[in-house]
Amino acid sequence: MRLLTAGIAFASVLGLAAGAAAQETGDTGAAAPEGTESSAREDARMLFEDGVTLMQGENWEAATVQFERSLELLPTRSALFNLAMCQKAQFRYLETMALFERFLAEYRDEADPEEVQRVAEEIAALRELVGEVRVSVNVPGAQVLVDGEPVGTSPLVDPVPVVAGRHVIEARLDGYGPAQRMLPVASGDRLEVSFTLIAEERVGGLRVEANVPGAEVVIDGDLMGAVPFRGVLQEGNHEVEVRAAGYEAQIQTVAIATGDERIVTVSLSEPWGTDPMWFWSMVGLTGAATVATVALGTTVHLRNADYDPAASDAQSRYDEGQGLMIGADVALGVAAAAAVATLVLGFTTSWDADERPADAGPGPADPSGFEASLSPGPGGLGLAVVGRF
Repeated sequence: MRLLTAGIAFASVLGLAAGAAAQETGDTGAAAPEGTESSAREDARMLFEDGVTLMQGENWEAATVQFERSLELLPTRSALFNLAMCQKAQFRYLETMALFERFLAEYRDEADPEEVQRVAEEIAALRELVGEVRVSVNVPGAQVLVDGEPVGTSPLVDPVPVVAGRHVIEARLDGYGPAQRMLPVASGDRLEVSFTLIAEERVGGLRVEANVPGAEVVIDGDLMGAVPFRGVLQEGNHEVEVRAAGYEAQIQTVAIATGDERIVTVSLSEPWGTDPMWFWSMVGLTGAATVATVALGTTVHLRNADYDPAASDAQSRYDEGQGLMIGADVALGVAAAAAVATLVLGFTTSWDADERPADAGPGPADPSGFEASLSPGPGGLGLAVVGRF
């Protein structure tokens, strides 16, 4: 900001000198009636000096008004230059470019070479701060608008400069349905947008409303604007999506009939349901517990013949068998409970949460959940169930 202020202050001094020189030589750039010339010149000088003072105090908006009034009374290149610098300080880059281009058009021959070079450099720098949109329309004579303001008729030879941000580009022509597109533009962007206007007899209207203000409307994959949206589409089926940050998007197919207007009312809701991690954890626990049940049951069955009452270690073998049977029963109970939980989670899980980016960490196969495994112990095999959160 200090660098910009210093540059503008220098421009103000230079402009003041140029303005004084212009007034002394009578080179005003416009003729004034004899009786009012002196009064107009004095009023313009006072307005100019007030504008310089306001610039030095960084009151850009007030200075802008002073220089505009001064130019109305007495056009001078100094007032025009300072007016452009005030607009630049307020980040009105398109207005600034227009004023600098006017400066070159009106004062290139009489201005000092240093002034001309300075203005040309300012224009070049401003072109890097704004974007450009080249608009093409399938029929000539269509009016092209940016954010509701006309910018020309098709075919547009030159691209349309726009400041960074989102802009609604439109094309209109009598006898055709209008077309529009919302376009995000960044500084330095050079974008193209093409419109195909459809004869009105083959189009119908569409109005989209939603419970979330500012929700975006996407039609057939193109971002069209925000709700409440009203537009004209070619007859036939169209995919309409309404989306907003923090809400689940709603998509539906809408049939547009010629001459009719369809009204689509969408109620967006916040995501609900259980994290898919829990469903997949229950699936894994069910499988592990089932494997453990089968393994323990099979072991008991195969070793049943070893349980001889006459053997010296009959009691210890019996105890071992009992432990394995209890383990099998526990594993079976865990498998049944996990299966029921899996069934319930299958209906209550928010599956959108499972669509995570590749770099967002582990998905359903991550270490969270449960693990069941068989492990040898002093009395034989044992079932181990481990839960992680």
